[in-house]
Amino acid sequence: MDLSNGVTISQLAEILGGRPFGETGLVVRGIQGPGGEDPSKIVVYRDSRSVRMPSAAIPSILPRGRITEGLTGVEVSDPEEAFIRVLEIFSPERRGRRGVHETAVVEPGARISPSSFVGPLCVVGDDSVIGDEVELEAQVHLGPGVSIGARTRIEANVVLREGTVVGEDCLIHSGTVIGCDGFGFVPDFDGGHRKIPQLGRVKIGDRVEIGACVTIDRATLDDTVIGEGTVIDNHVHIGHNARIGKNCILVAMTGIAGSSVLEDGVVMAARSGASDHVTIGEKAQVAANAGAVKDVPPGAIVSGFPARDHREQMKIQALMARLPEMREEIRRLKKEIADIKTKGGCYEDPGYKE
Repeated sequence: MDLSNGVTISQLAEILGGRPFGETGLVVRGIQGPGGEDPSKIVVYRDSRSVRMPSAAIPSILPRGRITEGLTGVEVSDPEEAFIRVLEIFSPERRGRRGVHETAVVEPGARISPSSFVGPLCVVGDDSVIGDEVELEAQVHLGPGVSIGARTRIEANVVLREGTVVGEDCLIHSGTVIGCDGFGFVPDFDGGHRKIPQLGRVKIGDRVEIGACVTIDRATLDDTVIGEGTVIDNHVHIGHNARIGKNCILVAMTGIAGSSVLEDGVVMAARSGASDHVTIGEKAQVAANAGAVKDVPPGAIVSGFPARDHREQMKIQALMARLPEMREEIRRLKKEIADIKTKGGCYEDPGYKE
């Protein structure tokens, strides 16, 4: 279906599996937020609890049971899914460019698919391989021996160091550096720290999205691995020899120390971390600001530092909130005991009966 000139309400309903209502022939050419006033763009009301009455002039996508007379749009059973689908429909098409820009530097041994695009001021190292329909935006640097799978897009100012392997259908955002040396030193506070050579590489699976300003270190030996389907937010650091499983989620400012293992489906919330050589089990969740300093069982939810079972951590937090009150109670009890000792008496339990 050609949507370049917009989509009618009827067509949109067919795409979304919903029911059209109102002026079903109205053409929609974009999406806008609640309160928008452009009649050519549709509003998606995602939360049925907070749907306010839409303007009759503005097309809308509504949850079932929320339609009133005079409105135009599509009724759907799952507004959240509809919202994502509509965003996909109206997302700008970024593919289609081909060729190598005249300012790019391509080493003689590099192999670039004719259907790919290498943008201005890019550097493509010797023995690098760029697959079909890959797009490199401006000033991307590929070291020697880098491999990029089909349909992957790499935004401006990304650096992929030598030997890095990127799978198919990946997206790497601007400013990310992949394959730099791992942080390996033998400490010597008198003669200067001795660097441990880093000879490995980074291997990234298919359908991985990596945010802006992420750093992923090469392994000392073998590979630092990012499993297929994993998504990584901005400003995340992954240390050398780490192994991230499939379909994991790493939220902003997460830190994964060297040789840690995240099994499939792990969620690391914002500013969380894993210590070196720690294993976080399948589908476990590490809460925001938590630090996993020992292994986390599969399916567990942990929080705090050091990270512990979330329910236990919540109990500790509740007790900490009572500390001022408990402190005053202890002071009072100590004073009562001191008074009893001063009088030379003994303490009697008021609840005691002969």
